[in-house]
Amino acid sequence: MLQDSAYAQLLNLIAARGQQWLRNRIELMASGPESLDRLADIAIAAHVCTGLRGAETPLRTFLRSRISDDEFDNLLGRYQNNKLNFANFGDVAFLAASDDCCSSTLASDVQTTAVSPAMTGKPKALLPEQAEAFLRQPIPEDRLDEGMIDTYATVLSLAYRFGAERPRFASARSYGDAFANCLRLADWAQRNGKLLPLVQMIFCLCLIDPDHDVREMLADVISSQRPDGSFPARIGFGTADQEDEALRPTLATVVALHMAIHRCWRTPRPNLRLAA
Repeated sequence: MLQDSAYAQLLNLIAARGQQWLRNRIELMASGPESLDRLADIAIAAHVCTGLRGAETPLRTFLRSRISDDEFDNLLGRYQNNKLNFANFGDVAFLAASDDCCSSTLASDVQTTAVSPAMTGKPKALLPEQAEAFLRQPIPEDRLDEGMIDTYATVLSLAYRFGAERPRFASARSYGDAFANCLRLADWAQRNGKLLPLVQMIFCLCLIDPDHDVREMLADVISSQRPDGSFPARIGFGTADQEDEALRPTLATVVALHMAIHRCWRTPRPNLRLAA
């Protein structure tokens, strides 16, 4: 996607406003274990944004007011070691849905694709061939919902290491099948006014094809930003300030905007393994 400097500057401004809102939420977070999951969400988003930008993002700087560099690394390690599990994808902000939703959806889909006939109950690890089969599988319209889109975005993002590398699928058609699925999911999100699934699909479409034009989708996102810099769960104009309910949509949007601006990973690739 050809992008003029004025448009890139606009996206940077919108992302900066979102990060300022996140700074306020970070400063207002209570001390203690109840804030750990939210700080982990922000840490993962800051890590991805820094990788795409090629330099430390303000979001990473804001986190230093609450956690040390060692604690930041520990949060990334917590994700790397404990969250790459079918049943726990929902703990990451950009990939935000309930654990129950993700686990039940994925268990059903993996069994349907017959990737692992011996698998029963909740799958414990996602292997590359399982990810490819899942990403290629068409998703029926009657099964589309926010949880399904969240799951799909999670698997695709992990397969691409959030943009750090291109997965080596067994079939070249897998890239096209995944891209077609992302277009359908983005269309569903726009038709149903769902902002979080939309920004997830913007991120995923740029992962597969960095030159894909997502400006029409971004127009819905840009027009939804609130005066305080946050983003709501639903697409549309609003003026009310938001509280913690906007944390996940705002984080997801900031990450998607970084992808739309930078289009590729610019620092050493992260060591976030897809399979246990």
